Amino acid sequence: MSLCFNYADAQSYVSRDLIPVNTFKSVDTIFLEKNFKINSSAKAEANPLQIGSTISMVNNFPEKGRWSATEDRCFIWELIVQNDDAQAMNIYLSDLNLKADDLLFVYGTTGKALLIDSKCELNELGTSVFEGGILKIVFKSDEKYLSFKIDEIGIIGSKSNRDFGDAAYCQLPVNCPECDDYQDIKTGIARILVKQESSLFWCSGSLVNNTSYNRKAYFLTANHCGKNSTEEDYSKWVFDFNFESADCDKPLFEPDKNTIYGSTLLSHAPDEVNAYSDFKLLLLKQNISSVPNAYFIGWDRSNIAPENGVTIHHPQGDIKMISTYNSAVVSTQYYNKNEDPEGKYWKVNWSETQNGHGATEGGSSGSPLLNSDGQIIGTLTGGDASCQFPDDPDWYGKFSYHWESNGNDSTKNLKYWLDPLETNLEALDGKSINTSDVTAAFTCNNPNITIGSGIEFTNLSQGDIIEYNWYFESGDPETSNQREPGTIRYYRPGDFDVKLSVKSATGSDEILFKKYIKVGSQVFPSFTSNSVYVRVGSIPADEIEISVVSSSGNIVQAITNPEILGNNTVKIDLSGNRAGLYVIKVNIAGFIHYSKVILI
Repeated sequence: MSLCFNYADAQSYVSRDLIPVNTFKSVDTIFLEKNFKINSSAKAEANPLQIGSTISMVNNFPEKGRWSATEDRCFIWELIVQNDDAQAMNIYLSDLNLKADDLLFVYGTTGKALLIDSKCELNELGTSVFEGGILKIVFKSDEKYLSFKIDEIGIIGSKSNRDFGDAAYCQLPVNCPECDDYQDIKTGIARILVKQESSLFWCSGSLVNNTSYNRKAYFLTANHCGKNSTEEDYSKWVFDFNFESADCDKPLFEPDKNTIYGSTLLSHAPDEVNAYSDFKLLLLKQNISSVPNAYFIGWDRSNIAPENGVTIHHPQGDIKMISTYNSAVVSTQYYNKNEDPEGKYWKVNWSETQNGHGATEGGSSGSPLLNSDGQIIGTLTGGDASCQFPDDPDWYGKFSYHWESNGNDSTKNLKYWLDPLETNLEALDGKSINTSDVTAAFTCNNPNITIGSGIEFTNLSQGDIIEYNWYFESGDPETSNQREPGTIRYYRPGDFDVKLSVKSATGSDEILFKKYIKVGSQVFPSFTSNSVYVRVGSIPADEIEISVVSSSGNIVQAITNPEILGNNTVKIDLSGNRAGLYVIKVNIAGFIHYSKVILI
């Protein structure tokens, strides 16, 4: 890793006799308390949890530090930043251009340090928070020149919003039995230290999969988390993965975490949460492979309300927690309890489980709402659920609305980014980061066909692959072990899965597209003076029903158990009807298809 946490010598931090101490003016705690009060009470306004503010460093910050030299001509620059009112602090850096032997350390009061070296691929970043009101910055180089800038110092001004141990009493750690079915998925969820100009917030969010299965680090959260953040702000957001208890107990000491630094904004919903669905899609700047077992979470955009599932989140910026729902979510508008099928939000009520009754808090914003298959169906905007009022609801912006209903522009939807292969899938499974040397991937020329038609699949897999195994549900043939499987034909209507498994000498991978191939009947021609034909494939006649419906909605012909011609078609004589528009309703083995025909 280019950036990593190491334990430093706490004693060297304490001994600071000759090191300048830069003490800033105290943060305006009245200002912070006022904002926290607004954020906790004005639920309908969807405010994230503000935890502090930043103080700008003056341009001559090098003069505030002290240079010294070692016997081997190594130069060391040291600076201590102190704020007596801070419960925690962090630092924002820019113009990082470290040479091969340069080392930059940031220490907190616990002796734990962030080490930045020349392998750092980032030009600017913000650090995680360090507990306490003192930071020590140490730079080591073979030249007496600072190859970085300190832009701002973050001051966390409220103990209750520091991070670890701040979640309310009812919250359940993610490794309780309630999370047994989501153990892979939890590794894709992270805490976010949000920067918006001089304000700092806690939010939650998740890695999200795309149809290319290409390990691209797309990260989904709520738009109201830093809705006014600038490009520079996004580059200094901090994402903490695997920040969790090892078991179902809340630990006494803060656990380790895996941190990713920096992001780029790709798309987001417009700001008004009552009119749009409140999502934000980011691309993380660092290689996600530095996060052990990182998981790209799948999604379901079908707009079908699941009966049960969970949310995994970081309430109050604390360790990862889980809350469960065991009654169907309800489609509504934001902060409205009345059901609305056209609603942009899912209303959810949390359930009591084996170990308690979870809820959400400030800091949970942006966390994913998951169905029982572990797929994202929404992102948290706000609500009333709390440990004090556990039966009150929360509202999650619908993933189905995020998809393309906030706007067709790629900067306002998820479709452009998460379906690059244009598969039009309604649901996609998640995928582990997969550290093997092969990746399974494919596409096809057209997943929407008529009965009897064929599809050409294109293999996009990568690596030294020695074995291919294709599965085409209801296809002909249904399996193949060739790299390119050739033409696959479908003779039954329905929505069918396609799966590809690949192996190398040392690893394997698999990709599954559920209900990817959509096969329907074909009615032709669309203009006729007498008859039309329906292509029905190899379906028995007793499984076929055909209705001819007039433009006024009346059934003028009903055909059951029809005669099937030699080319697997059924002939329908329309000559006894008046000229005009008709709808041909074809029910083949329970799969219904409609086609328009004009009789002239």
